Amino acid sequence: MISLVQSPFQSTTDPAGTLIVVAGAVALGVVIWVLGKRLNTRIQSANAEVIRAVLIFLLTAVAAGVLLAQWDATGKVLSLVGVVEFGIGVGIRILFTILFVVAVYTLTRILKRLLLGGGDSASRVTSAHQRRVSYYVSQVAVYIFAVFGILSLWGIQLGDLLLGAGVLGIVLGFAAQETLGSILAGFILMLSRPFAVGDWVRIGEHEGFITEITINNVRLRNLDGEHVVLPNEAVNNRTIINRSLEGKLRLRIEVGIDYDVDPDHAENVALDAISELDDVMNQPAPQVLPVRFDDSAVILELRFWIDSPMPQRKWRAIQSVIHAVKSAFREEGIKIPFPQKELTGRSETGGFYVTQETPRNGEAPRQTEESDVPPE
Repeated sequence: MISLVQSPFQSTTDPAGTLIVVAGAVALGVVIWVLGKRLNTRIQSANAEVIRAVLIFLLTAVAAGVLLAQWDATGKVLSLVGVVEFGIGVGIRILFTILFVVAVYTLTRILKRLLLGGGDSASRVTSAHQRRVSYYVSQVAVYIFAVFGILSLWGIQLGDLLLGAGVLGIVLGFAAQETLGSILAGFILMLSRPFAVGDWVRIGEHEGFITEITINNVRLRNLDGEHVVLPNEAVNNRTIINRSLEGKLRLRIEVGIDYDVDPDHAENVALDAISELDDVMNQPAPQVLPVRFDDSAVILELRFWIDSPMPQRKWRAIQSVIHAVKSAFREEGIKIPFPQKELTGRSETGGFYVTQETPRNGEAPRQTEESDVPPE
C-alpha cells in the first residue's frame, strides 16, 4: 500500500504562483526544444541532442526548486531519511518522478552521443552494428533502473514484483528457448566479431556476403543471388570461414608434368609465368612446389595471393594463372600428360606381343595384344 501523508500545499500557498511557475517552465522548455532543432543545422546532431537534454534537465530542476520553496517543503526534501520513511506528499513525489524521468532522458542522450557519435577512435575499435546494439542494451538497462527507482519512490514493494517477474521469466524461458538462445548467441557474435556486414564468409555449407546482422539472425546473400537467413544459435554452432578479414586470400592450383621433365625447370617456368600477372600479388610472393607423385605425372602446386578477396577476383586470377602456365609450358616443351596406365605381362608367362589381323572387306588392320605362350 502506498502511504500518503498530508499534502505539502499549505493554506498560504498561492495557486496562481504555482501555475505561473509551471507555465513558465513549459514555455522555456518549448523554446529550448525549438532552439535544439535549429542547432542541428549548425553542429552535429548528437551534440545538439545532448545540449538540449541537459538544458531541459536544468530547467526542470530549477522549476522544481522554485516550487519546493514556494510550498515550504525544502526541509522535508533535504532529509533523505524523512523522504524514504515518511513520504513527502503526492506533489513532491510527482516532482521527483519528473526529475527522474528527465535525468534518464538526459543519460540516454549522452549514451547515444558516446556510442553512436561515430568518432574515428570508436570506429576503429568497434563496428557500427556493435555500437548500435550496445546503445540499445544500455538504454534498456537505464530504463529498467528508472522503472524500479520510480516504483521505490512511490513506496511500491519491489519484492513481490521481482518474485512475479522471476516466475514469469521461467515460464517465458521454457516457452521461447530457441528465441532466447538466438538472442544470447547474438550478443556472443557481437562480442566475438567473427564477421561484419559486407564480408565474404562461409558458414557451414552456406557461402556468400553478410547483408545484415540482427539480434536474432544473420542474413547473407550467396553467390547464386539467394538470400539465406541463419539463426544466431546455428551460426555459433557452425564453422565460420571469413575470407575478407585479412584483406588478402591465398589460392592453390595443381598441375601435372611428365616424368621425363626436369621438375626444377618446370617450377621456374611456372613461377615466372605467375609472377608476371597483374591479378596476382607480388607480396607475399607466389610459390611453386612439388607435392606428390601421381599415376602419370609429378604434381606441382601453384600457390599465389590476391588482394581484396571477392569471388570475381578469385576466378579471374585462377583463369589467368591457368592460361599463363599452360602457354609457358607449351613454349618450353613441357608436357602436361593425360591420365595413362602402363600394361605389362607377368614374366613367367612370357609377357605380351602385338599381332596384326588380316583386314577383311577393306577394313583397316587391327592390332591386338596376345600372350607369347601358344595355346595348347
